[in-house]
Amino acid sequence: MSEIRCSSLSKLAECVLYESSGGSSPAAMRGTQLDVIIRETMLGNPLPLSTLEPESEDFAACVWGVETLRELSEGAYIETREEYLAMHVSQLSASGTADALCELRRWVADIKSGQIRNYREQLAAYSLACMDQYWVEEWTAHVLYIDHRVVRSYRFTREQAERMITSIVSRATSPLAQPTPCEYCGWCKHQDTCKALVVQSKAALADVSAVNGDSLTIIRDRLLADPKQHADFVARFKFFVKEFGNPLNDALKARLEAGETIDGWALTNPKDRQYIELATALMIAAQLTPTHAFLTGGGKMSAEQFLELAEELGIENPQTLVKTAPGTKQMRQFKRKEK
Repeated sequence: MSEIRCSSLSKLAECVLYESSGGSSPAAMRGTQLDVIIRETMLGNPLPLSTLEPESEDFAACVWGVETLRELSEGAYIETREEYLAMHVSQLSASGTADALCELRRWVADIKSGQIRNYREQLAAYSLACMDQYWVEEWTAHVLYIDHRVVRSYRFTREQAERMITSIVSRATSPLAQPTPCEYCGWCKHQDTCKALVVQSKAALADVSAVNGDSLTIIRDRLLADPKQHADFVARFKFFVKEFGNPLNDALKARLEAGETIDGWALTNPKDRQYIELATALMIAAQLTPTHAFLTGGGKMSAEQFLELAEELGIENPQTLVKTAPGTKQMRQFKRKEK
């Protein structure tokens, strides 16, 4: 086990043997860049933000981040200088660094780009560090998901934060700790040799290969008869597709593209893609009614696109024109509670 950092707590909550594989992905580098731009803008330095295209998504995300921090502060001073944002937690062997701190409003904030993930445990550590620094018993933490324009807020008491952190550290340092497959496996240095993933891979292969003369219908019915076995198979199938199916499929395509002859497989030659440039499309659209042009283009507009255009046109209260329909249920996998 390497040093336990504030930023690793949420991952350790999912798998107590998680260790970062290191390195920096393009997504992580982008996140660091936008984080710096937001913090510098908060300090009154406009230069970093000016390096972004005003019409770009990155620019919009940074502006939203700055405006949201200011709203949360209600006019109070916000500290965004990195040298003043070290988070020291006695239970952890390494300090963390927050992105923003408002002492008067008693909150700490972290800026996140990319997918919306759980950072509650990391924020609990930051909150505990602030409680220790300012001699208080409660603190609020905000996570700003700048790509999604979402804020998640947590209010911690000292007891809650200490209990959460102590529990994770205790399980992560236990000699009896066992790995648990989770969404962070792809970032873990043990991914290739993790016994939990190896066992899961072998089980997925066994589900497919150990047919023993049965028909496909018999195998499906047997899995459907037991809800637990059914659910376990689906979980293993999704894992197998991710770790074996997709990578091996891509590797096979690469071999064919390299000119290798493989019996039963070949690359097809797709037809050239045809398209119309904007100027050409406008030549036709200008002669159509707005309704005809809209329906010809597919007859669809997302609520986000509508609200953005309505704002540009100065339409008042456009939200009242947005209709709501029941969403489609999605199936998700979650961590089972230990009994």
